[in-house]
Amino acid sequence: MTDRRTTSPREPVDIAAVTAADAAARILHVRQGVWVGYERAKQILARMDELLDHPPIDRMPNMLIVGPSNNGKTQILRRFLSKHPVDPNPKGDAAIIPAVMVGAPPTPDIGDLCVRILEAIHAPYKAVATAVERIRTVKKILGQTETRMLLIDDIQHMLTGGAMKQREFRNAIKDLANELKISIVGAGIDEAHIVFATDPQLSNRFHPEPLPLWRPGTELGRLLDTIERKLPLRAPSGLKTPELMQRIAFMTEGPIGEIYAVVSLAAISAIRDGSERITLESLDAINWTRPSERKARPSLK
Repeated sequence: MTDRRTTSPREPVDIAAVTAADAAARILHVRQGVWVGYERAKQILARMDELLDHPPIDRMPNMLIVGPSNNGKTQILRRFLSKHPVDPNPKGDAAIIPAVMVGAPPTPDIGDLCVRILEAIHAPYKAVATAVERIRTVKKILGQTETRMLLIDDIQHMLTGGAMKQREFRNAIKDLANELKISIVGAGIDEAHIVFATDPQLSNRFHPEPLPLWRPGTELGRLLDTIERKLPLRAPSGLKTPELMQRIAFMTEGPIGEIYAVVSLAAISAIRDGSERITLESLDAINWTRPSERKARPSLK
C-alpha cells in the first residue's frame, strides 16, 4: 500500500521576501494563514510527541484537547501531523504512517469512523461491510502502517445519538486503542469533556489539555507580537500595545481564530490603502461583527 495524499503543509516563508512583493502576493499570504507557535500550543505539541514515542503498553496514555470553538484545536492537530509525515517506505510492503487524523462522524457510528480512517490513508475497503468488518480492516491496516497515534477532531459528536450508541462508540475506541496499542488524541469544544467524564475508563486514560480563551495580558501581547512579525506590512503596528490589544480582545472575545481573522482583515486593508500599519481606526473600519452578536437575528429594516 502506498500513500497517495497530495496535500502538504505550507513551507516556511521568508517574510522579508513576501513583504517586498507586490500587494496581490502579500494579500494572498495573509489570506493563506500562518502557524503561530504560541507557548500553550508548544506545550501540547511536546506532550503529543511524548505520546507518539511512548512504548506500547496495555493501557496507552491518551489526550483530550478541549477549548472553545475556533480556538486553535484543529490547527494543533494539523501542525502535529505535518511534523510527522508519511514515510513512503518503498522497500517495504506498506507506507509507514506515524499518525492519522480524522474528523469524528456526526453521530457516534464506529463504522463511519473506520471509513474515515481508511479514507484518510487512502486504504481500500469494501463499500458494503458491517461495523465489525470495518473495525477488523482498520486494525489490520493500521498495524501494517505502524501507526502509533490516532487524532480525532470534533470528538464532541460522540454526545449525539442515544446512550447505547454512545456507549458502543466509546467501547469501540477503547478496543481499538487496546489492541493496536496506540495513543488517541481527541479534540473538541468544552462539551467534549462530558463524553469522557461519564466513562471512568476514558476519564482515567485521557489527560485533559485545555485551550482557554485569550484575554488582555502578557500572553496575548506575545501572541499579537508573533502574529505581527508574520504579517507582510512595511510599517510597525504595535499590536501588543494596550490600546490595540484591548480593542482586538473586545472585537474577537478571545478565540485565536477570531483574533487572526480581525488582524488579517485589518492588514489587508492596510496593504490596499497604502498605510502599511494597523491602527485603532483601521480596526474600526473593517465592519467586524463580534461572535456573540452573530447569534442575534439580523434586522431586515
